[in-house]
Amino acid sequence: MAKSNAVSLTEGNITKLIFTFSWPIFVSMIFSELYNITNSLIVGNYVSLQALSAVSACTWICNIFNYTFYGLGMGAGIIIARYYGAKNFRMLKKSLDTAIVFAIGGGLILTAISESLLPLIMKLSNIAPDIYDLALSYLRVYLIGNSAVLTSQMCFFILRSFGDTRHQLYFSIVSSIVNIVLGVLFVRVFNLSVVGTALATIISQFVTDVLTLRLVFNYDGINFNFRDIDFSFDVVKEICELGIPAGFQNMLIALSSMMVQSHTNRFSNEIISGIGIAEKIINWAQLPSVAISGATMSLVAQNIGADDYERVQDSVSESVKISTAFTCFMIVVIYLAAPFLTSRFNDNPDVAFYGTQMIRSAIYGVFFINLSHIYNAACRAAGNVRTPMYIAIFGQVICKYLFVDIGLRIFYDVHILYYGTAFGYTMAGILATLYFHNSRWTRKHKLLKQKVDYEES
Repeated sequence: MAKSNAVSLTEGNITKLIFTFSWPIFVSMIFSELYNITNSLIVGNYVSLQALSAVSACTWICNIFNYTFYGLGMGAGIIIARYYGAKNFRMLKKSLDTAIVFAIGGGLILTAISESLLPLIMKLSNIAPDIYDLALSYLRVYLIGNSAVLTSQMCFFILRSFGDTRHQLYFSIVSSIVNIVLGVLFVRVFNLSVVGTALATIISQFVTDVLTLRLVFNYDGINFNFRDIDFSFDVVKEICELGIPAGFQNMLIALSSMMVQSHTNRFSNEIISGIGIAEKIINWAQLPSVAISGATMSLVAQNIGADDYERVQDSVSESVKISTAFTCFMIVVIYLAAPFLTSRFNDNPDVAFYGTQMIRSAIYGVFFINLSHIYNAACRAAGNVRTPMYIAIFGQVICKYLFVDIGLRIFYDVHILYYGTAFGYTMAGILATLYFHNSRWTRKHKLLKQKVDYEES
């Protein structure tokens, strides 16, 4: 990566920096979502309804690992952004070297673990007998790519910590194109069914790794060399301390969703497929807040490193305003376009019907989860990773699961599944907002403007 790709976030107009930093992440996430829905689109249109149901039933199983990797990448990105903001290049190189080695080695270990735990995970998911073999075949191949996913997530956060978001966009576009082309080829030409889509996914992920590692290895002034690695277990510990709570939080969210999916799997294949499609589409409404939260995290981390807390506070405030405006726009668009979007996945009218119902019942909760993304990102960048984890677990795990589990016992109707998603999002957003604006911790660490000194909470 050329030196000019690195961007200091400690100076310049904050609003402009948020847009400049966020739009490549946003567009790259659109391609990532396209990447994620490609398997459903291909099997839904070219294989069978059972194949679509199998892939939909596997979504949250895959996300258990994906969210863990996201958290570890986030931890590395926070550390590197702080050292970059402080211009501490010795620790910057040490952190960079450690993150890359940890990603490659740790990814291989997690791949072996995921394959060994698969029978237990399948049992907990309560996957229906008529799609069990398809789901198992899909996951057996898909999870081989766990190592590649961790490596790419780590590299993407490293690039973000330097203010470089454009390369993530370029690589996401390439990866999505490779996934689509290979997916269609393997399914339509070679008749590999769900295995073909999973195989296309992991190949495209390895292509991303080659591109990102090549870029990170050649970062100007901090060149990575396997013969001169400055590896530190202390940095690994710090990455885990910052990243594991976020990864654990997201993993529990995925586990909770997997348990909710076990309730969903008791309904018909049309409902399973419709809800699976709806969840993917609802995720699109979160893209602006997730992208802007990436900018928030890097802005806050770099400016904490530079000891400019007034700029930290302004960064959070502007992020909330911009994120909320774009999130509301996405909610309206997706609500109105729900019938069209769901029908693109499968020509079965019942699938589109249930998918549309799910979207229009749950999409409102995205307004609240948008606030959670921004406030939690600011807290994590300042070193508080536990409270955001507790808030997310309580709202998106405990509240959502209890709502669905108890609700279905009282009133066995598919709408309980719809409203459970909205309820979990709403609770997480409200709690994150209350904590950020009323906690002594946020004022003590100067994330909010303060008029008096507070003792540590």
